[in-house]
Amino acid sequence: MSDDGLLGLVRTATPNVVRRSFALKFFIALLCIGLLVGSVGALGTQQMTAEFEQQVLDEHATTAKQEADSLANWNRQNSRFAETMARSQPVRAGNVSAMQRRFDREMRERNFDADDQPNLHYVDTGTGVVAASTKSNYRGESVDILNETVQSALDTGSATVITDAYTDTPTLESPQPRIAYVTPVGPSTDAVVVYTVPLQMRTGTLSGTGTSTSMVVGGDNQVLFHELNNDLLRTPYGEDNGAPAAARESGPADPGALRAGPAHGALNGTASMAGQEYVVGYAQVLDTDWVVLVHTDIETAYGTVRSVANRGLVATALGIAAIGAIGAVLGRNTANALSRLTKKTEAMQRGDLDVEIRSGRVDTVGRLHDGFAAMRDSLQDRIDEAERERKRAEVSREEVIETNAYLQETAATYSEVMERAAAGDLTQRMATDGEHDAMDAIAGDFNEMITELEKTTGQLKRFAEQVEESGTVVGSSAASVKDAAEQVAESVQTISDDAHVQRENLQRATESVDAAVAALDDGDVAAARDELDSVAGTLTEVADATEHTMAEAENVAGAAEEQAAELNEVSRRADELVRYVRPLHDVLDRFETESEHQFVFTGGPSLGEGERDD
Repeated sequence: MSDDGLLGLVRTATPNVVRRSFALKFFIALLCIGLLVGSVGALGTQQMTAEFEQQVLDEHATTAKQEADSLANWNRQNSRFAETMARSQPVRAGNVSAMQRRFDREMRERNFDADDQPNLHYVDTGTGVVAASTKSNYRGESVDILNETVQSALDTGSATVITDAYTDTPTLESPQPRIAYVTPVGPSTDAVVVYTVPLQMRTGTLSGTGTSTSMVVGGDNQVLFHELNNDLLRTPYGEDNGAPAAARESGPADPGALRAGPAHGALNGTASMAGQEYVVGYAQVLDTDWVVLVHTDIETAYGTVRSVANRGLVATALGIAAIGAIGAVLGRNTANALSRLTKKTEAMQRGDLDVEIRSGRVDTVGRLHDGFAAMRDSLQDRIDEAERERKRAEVSREEVIETNAYLQETAATYSEVMERAAAGDLTQRMATDGEHDAMDAIAGDFNEMITELEKTTGQLKRFAEQVEESGTVVGSSAASVKDAAEQVAESVQTISDDAHVQRENLQRATESVDAAVAALDDGDVAAARDELDSVAGTLTEVADATEHTMAEAENVAGAAEEQAAELNEVSRRADELVRYVRPLHDVLDRFETESEHQFVFTGGPSLGEGERDD
């Protein structure tokens, strides 16, 4: 499963009330950490306790093994001593007096205490008599004076025999628990040397852990040696802990230890062990069925580790408490800081950008506050910039509205001027105020155009008047200038056609001006200017037509001058000229002009006989 899938599963399984609360999530995380620390501490303490307990068991097994090795050496030393005595010259020679002196000297040299002094006996098994002995009351006595355990070991064969523990005959003055080392003197005789050793010789010499109680039990599980108490010798061990059996089963090379109790039997007679559980280490003594047992009560054996374990548990508990306290403080501070930051961000979301976002922390939460503060400042700057842009847009909009209003007003004024000009008032001019270059350019172009048109129209009016006057004059003498009149008539017809063309051109100019006004009404200044350019072109055509008309008029004047002699014919043609010129005059008279333009008629030959106008 991917991380996203696992996280998604966790989110799905987590209640919403937990997901929405940082403090609750932090508390749960802190609880998990505490449980983890507690578990690790408990497991660590348990493992440490188990390791220490095993170490205690190993130490007891090692101590028991050391004591078993020490007893094995002690047995070997005693066996060698007995064998040395059996091989000594007096014993081999069978010289009783000499061997008695040797036995006494050996005991004196070993400097034993009187209470626990070992004894040497020379027993003639053939006669059944104790021939020599360090105990004077044994000399010359029957072997029956010896303990039954010793008597059963007299037939040793060729090897030294270590007897079981026994107690001297009660008839003796100081009966003591002992063991005996029985060694044959040699194959040539039936005698043996018996070396008896009090068990209490080892009492007080058994080693331990300093707080332990050590003892040695024999094959019958009776106490052979005790670390402190001689009164427990030859008493039943009485413990059903399996240690002696385990030691004999594993053998001398494999010591061990176990936990047992409560103590009873011989162990219960030791004050430090009475009724308590204990640890016992065991080891079998080499070449015997003896078992060394080293005991320590549980409180002493495990007291250190239990103290350490308890301190570990206390430390774990204190660690959990510290984690809880620190986590609670940090979590509370962090949760409060995040809660305050959340409220401030909600205030920002509602539009309150004046909220103060500040934290004295330098950690991630502090940087988060700084980030939100920077975001708030940036947002405020952007809002201020947007407000400034909005205000500038409003100002621009107002300027556009004012400009549109100005353009509409100016266009309306220009339209009125154009309408009056189109109606024939060529004295109209468009005013310029320097407010708008394009409108001023339109006005300048229009004024220039209308000025040219006014001039042209004035010339045409003047020409019409002069033609009318000339027609009257010619009419009075037209009888004699028939050909000139006919020529004039043709020229006048041409002029009439040109005037008609000029009228159409002027009509187109008027329509173009209207289109320009409409474009100005729509705010399309470029289109209006194009229309006015079209008007200028039309007026240029009118001017060209006018020049052509003037040329034709000059031709008329020349013809009239050349045919001056033919006045009768001219009179008739003049009547017709007046009839054709008057409508042109009426049309041109619709245009009002302030400028007067002289039109000069040049003389020419009299009108000849020409064609009459149909």
